[in-house]
Amino acid sequence: MVSTSSENIDTEVSSIFTIKTQVGKEQNTADLINSRAKKGKLNVPSILVTPDLRGYIFVEGFDEELIKNMIKTISYARNMLEGSIPIQQIEHFLAPTSAVAKITEGDLVEMIAGPFRGEKAKITHIDYSKEEIKVHFQSGFHFFLL
Repeated sequence: MVSTSSENIDTEVSSIFTIKTQVGKEQNTADLINSRAKKGKLNVPSILVTPDLRGYIFVEGFDEELIKNMIKTISYARNMLEGSIPIQQIEHFLAPTSAVAKITEGDLVEMIAGPFRGEKAKITHIDYSKEEIKVHFQSGFHFFLL
């Protein structure tokens, strides 16, 4: 009997696991998990670190026990929550958000980079289609920001 390629397709479905980490060390933990998975030739298709959810990362994998064993030696990883979660629970983290979405006219802001670093300003206009804001510096001049 001849085996066709469709008979050899692996139908194993991945799951998404939640790992609790030290707050502020989510990216370091994800990097360590990624490097350990590559070294150990473990199949970890993706790792999600989101700034909106501090202290947690999401790891896509096929074997819960292998992932649990892998994170035991990572100092920033606290533990893994039991069970997997459906993709629908984290889909909103995957959609890009606008850079100006959380800013409103009248907000007071401080420049954190560039030639105006440290200057305080008030938002006077927001162009959502171009993702630009116009500010009025407290020192008295106008400037457009992207």
